[in-house]
Amino acid sequence: MTHLDLLRSPNFKRSFERKIVAHITEEYLKAGMSPPLPKYVNDMATYAEANVSKLANRVRTGAMLFAQLLDEKEKIENA
Repeated sequence: MTHLDLLRSPNFKRSFERKIVAHITEEYLKAGMSPPLPKYVNDMATYAEANVSKLANRVRTGAMLFAQLLDEKEKIENA
């Protein structure tokens, strides 16, 4: 199983989404602000505020890029 496949697996995806929500909540609390509440659509946290949604999407994109990098590195090492 590749790292990208792992990110796509339902259990891992739910766990990852919970980590994103926890991170956003923690950052808001550190800043003394009330954290936004997510709504889950297809096991993905969505937010009413555009800036929070952008942050969550950036984290997801970063994870996908990192998974691709790890998969490429693994292919090179196994070649």
